[in-house]
Amino acid sequence: MTKTPLDDFLEFIEKKHGEETWVSLHKRISTDDGSEDGGFYSSLVSQSATEAALNQPSWDLMLVGGGPDFVTSYENGEEHTKYIPRGDGEFTRIVLYRDFHGRKDDYFEILEELRLFHNLYYDQKTLTYLAFDDAGDEIEVIKISSSEIKIRKGYLRSFMAATQKNLLLYFEVTRHFTENVDYKGDVKNANLRATLYSGQSYSEGFTYFTRALGKKLIRCDAIEKSGGWPFKAPKQYEDFIIAGDLDLPLTYNCDPDALANYFGANPDAPHYLTPVFFKKEVMQKYYASSDYEISDGHLSRKGSWSLRFDNNSPGHVSVFLGDLGRDLPSKEQIYWKSFNLIPDGHSISQTNYQRSFLGNFFDPENPEHQFKYAFVEVQKSCIKKFGWSIFLPLADKDIHFLNSIRSMLTREQSEFDALILAVAKITIDSVNVKELRKHLGQDDESKSIILLGLFLKSLDIQNHEEFSTFLRGVQSVRSSGVAHRKGTEYDKIIAKLNIDEENYQAEFDEILTKFVCLFETISKAL
Repeated sequence: MTKTPLDDFLEFIEKKHGEETWVSLHKRISTDDGSEDGGFYSSLVSQSATEAALNQPSWDLMLVGGGPDFVTSYENGEEHTKYIPRGDGEFTRIVLYRDFHGRKDDYFEILEELRLFHNLYYDQKTLTYLAFDDAGDEIEVIKISSSEIKIRKGYLRSFMAATQKNLLLYFEVTRHFTENVDYKGDVKNANLRATLYSGQSYSEGFTYFTRALGKKLIRCDAIEKSGGWPFKAPKQYEDFIIAGDLDLPLTYNCDPDALANYFGANPDAPHYLTPVFFKKEVMQKYYASSDYEISDGHLSRKGSWSLRFDNNSPGHVSVFLGDLGRDLPSKEQIYWKSFNLIPDGHSISQTNYQRSFLGNFFDPENPEHQFKYAFVEVQKSCIKKFGWSIFLPLADKDIHFLNSIRSMLTREQSEFDALILAVAKITIDSVNVKELRKHLGQDDESKSIILLGLFLKSLDIQNHEEFSTFLRGVQSVRSSGVAHRKGTEYDKIIAKLNIDEENYQAEFDEILTKFVCLFETISKAL
């Protein structure tokens, strides 16, 4: 074929357009110097109309249109009018242009059927349509800008397979030149049809142009490739360590249907309730995001998945092998696998044993769960007795402090600092000073810890001074080492409180336990 000024553009159309991760459904082409202009558009086409559409290079649709219409026909000399939901016949626009003739701003819409098929959420701030995978993670599916609308190829091809419609990618580009160009020709192959021609330029500063007008066909896959039910790809299951040692770990797949149970299934396989152990650090990801909810024996992601697990052991967490496969999405299984421990020396908690195997109600062993339960109970007790809570409710933007309270997952100073800040925020900083002053008849400007100490004394709590000393210690650690730069004062306070800096995990558990004792003592007194 003769070399043309648009060879690079045609090579892009033939080899890349529609084949890349993001497919351009609509695009305006315009350069600042006026040397190039044009655009892309697209539509789906029925199987029966595909070959006829590919036989000619002109676009089958213009930008405006695609809405419902009436069709009039004549039969035996009589006129018949019928309503049709779409006025484009065998073609289906993926992108619809809405024009209000200057009365309101125009804008683009995405085909409703496509949005509903993939259950897409429109984020108005980012101008993107989002899907959610099995793990609940957001996936950008469609991106909209002032000059282009593009879609992730996998989601487009899935919809094409489901509808059994092919894709036509329309293109038109004009390049302007100052020297004389005169070219005419056609391009035609199994999936591409284009015509090229030249003429007098309409762009200021240029004399001639060459234009390419045409369309590219991308055929749909078989309906089985749509990915929707009943063609959804089977879930993948990971192998986890269930026995052995570091030199020779024994792993087994967590597919719940391939495990033994109490009803005689798969007798040669490990039991569904085989415990699998993990480093506590596996939980960092979940505590760091408000997307997840963590409670006594339960982890969930809002609107996505939930997992029964044992978070009452002091040095690890554990999950039954079958629950890993049944409850965790494949992506999450891979994440958990990276924290998998050899079982040697590990066991499930007494709490989990009593609940899972003996069917008993059993209080949590983990100070994290004890703290949160006792905190809620002391609030209830105070409201029932006085009509107000001893600690002020947290603002919405501070709720994460309560949710973040936990037994430490690491021995890092940074985690200890963050948790000291959190526990101080929801207790000492949130003492209901106004109601306590009123209740105690205090007219002075006494601070929260002093007022709380007086309140404890008023309840005839014998060790109220010990609790006050404890609260001042927590406040001092927070003030000297978290709210401000650390120095000798922080070191003195740590030493005075006998906090072992080599074992922050145990020390913070002790702090939580003392708070639990405080809450329970107040509740009992009330």
